[in-house]
Order: sequence, then C-alpha cells, then structure tokens
Amino acid sequence: MASVNEKECEAAGLNPLDVKRIAQGLSRYAKEAQKLGIEVFGGSGSGSLRFDDRGNGNLFLAVLDGDFNGGHGAADESDDGLIRGEY
Repeated sequence: MASVNEKECEAAGLNPLDVKRIAQGLSRYAKEAQKLGIEVFGGSGSGSLRFDDRGNGNLFLAVLDGDFNGGHGAADESDDGLIRGEY
C-alpha cells in the first residue's frame, strides 16, 4: 500500500489527500505491470514501460507522459526533520 508523508506534503504546499490519490494510482498500475513482467522505468525526465525478453536490451513497450526521474531512490531525514531524496 502506498504511504504518504504528511509533513513533507504540507512543507511542499500540497494536500496530502491529493498526493495519496496519485501515489495509490501509480502503485496500483505498477503492481499490474509487475504481474505482466513489465518494468516501469524512469530516467532523465522521461518514463517508459519495458520488458525483459532476454534479448539485447529490454523491449521498449511504451512512452509515458509526465515527469519521471530515475535517480537511485535514496531518501533520509534532513536537518529540518523532513524526509528528502537524492541528498
């Protein structure tokens, strides 16, 4: 189940319920993709769906709209007490 960090939402000026709705939707679709063997891939601002058919590189199934970042995903609590990523 997707979880939402309310303090961080409020620090960003966002409604935690809006963030929760988006997180749950993306999580639901990511789980559906995983069941089909599809990887949701993000990097350099673009997103795609990919499939490992054991060929020379994964099959590039679809391009996704929106902003996607493919950093290493690390996050930790910062000096201000908020959780921040890519520190």
